[in-house]
Amino acid sequence: MIYYSEGTINELFQSDKFLSDCDDYNRENDDLNDLKKFIDSIQLNKKYFRLEMNKKHGKKKFKNQNTDSDSSSIKEITSLLNKLTDKNILTIREKIKTKLLNKDYLREMIIESILEKCVVHCPYIPLYIELIDYLYPNNPDINTMIEKLSDKLYQNINEMKLTATTEYLIMCERNKRLDKLIGHSILITELEKKKIVTGKIHPILENFILVLSSSEDEEKYKCVQCLYNVFKSYYGDYLLPEGYNQKIKILIEKEKSNKIKFRMMDILDRK
Repeated sequence: MIYYSEGTINELFQSDKFLSDCDDYNRENDDLNDLKKFIDSIQLNKKYFRLEMNKKHGKKKFKNQNTDSDSSSIKEITSLLNKLTDKNILTIREKIKTKLLNKDYLREMIIESILEKCVVHCPYIPLYIELIDYLYPNNPDINTMIEKLSDKLYQNINEMKLTATTEYLIMCERNKRLDKLIGHSILITELEKKKIVTGKIHPILENFILVLSSSEDEEKYKCVQCLYNVFKSYYGDYLLPEGYNQKIKILIEKEKSNKIKFRMMDILDRK
């Protein structure tokens, strides 16, 4: 039997021949790719992350999830995330890091939870991004994971079903979905500015411009306000790309509400 050192194995796994052979193997094995896609599509149940066997009774009974170490840690971390502010971030992030010690398998779940907080608590997005960087520094896979999870989050928001039965409740659900889309757009703006993701902001901006073409005034004003904030944050005092300028000008000409029209004009000036 041949034994390899850890360093030798790492070199082997990173060699051009090994990577090339892996690509060839993956391309020729559709069943393997289908299995990988299926496994990646499975969502973790955050409320029941790990269940342990109750060994007291000699039978295979599951303990309550609150008694499980990982579930307890997740619950405590969620509570800490809800308390995060610019004044206590140093204390909060240290507590969270302590609870995640030797629990790297929770990484994806924790990052997903943080991104979900970003969508709901927009003013704290820079703090949440800073927190991820603190918890998982110098990790080459983090940006890819953040991009995958932010895409998943965007898809989930867009697929939110309106289940209400009255006109008022339907309007509330639509507003809730729009608020989350706005929060996600601000999150993507910050991620793009930090070069964590690329090429994600423009499709989202185009979607909001479409909303401005066909929505009710309340939704349109939310969208135009969001566009103003995104353009101001992303482009600063620089001129907008001509394509956006033209689309905003066309919307201004068609808009009947002066309140919305003037805010659209602010987008062009960004004063």
